[in-house]
Amino acid sequence: MNRNRSRPWYRRSLVRWIRDIAIVVAVIYGISQWQMRGMLSTGGDAAPSVTFVKTLNGEPQTISARAGKRTLIYFFAPWCEICKMSITNTEVVDTSRYQVFRIALDYDSVADVRRFIEESGVKGPVYLGNAKLKSNFQVQGYPSYYLLDEQFKVIDRALGYSSAAGLRVRTWLSAPGPDIPSRKQSAPAEQNGGGKIDT
Repeated sequence: MNRNRSRPWYRRSLVRWIRDIAIVVAVIYGISQWQMRGMLSTGGDAAPSVTFVKTLNGEPQTISARAGKRTLIYFFAPWCEICKMSITNTEVVDTSRYQVFRIALDYDSVADVRRFIEESGVKGPVYLGNAKLKSNFQVQGYPSYYLLDEQFKVIDRALGYSSAAGLRVRTWLSAPGPDIPSRKQSAPAEQNGGGKIDT
């Protein structure tokens, strides 16, 4: 007797459904890894220690490691529709733990970038990049994300749309920076009657 046929129809459907979902997830994961093959890797690559960009008004701005904070860099192009849908998702990132930089690349004019900002509704600051910066960070497409630790080493990366929930999870899963004391560090202060330690 065929054991598969002896199972209730809903159990057979559930098994097929799980199998199909697993195949789709594996395919999507494989495609994403192939797309990111040229980006800086999480295997020890480090971003440039100092990067110079400009504000929309042409003022110089430095991007560099900051003690006690990790860094999210979001690269976009003003003609990219996926960027327009996803750039506001960067606003969910906890800025007490991360410094966030949104950098425009491959734009024809500052006016194009301003129009993109208005249409997307992003509230945070946006900076202007250049071809050298694109090369240094090995940006392959848009939008591209890098998560960097306190030494500017790459700890995560992504190419394509990332939801607000996805960004929240990515930043949460990365190990806490030194600005977040561990339980072991905070315990003596609590035992000594100290007040709450602000993080």
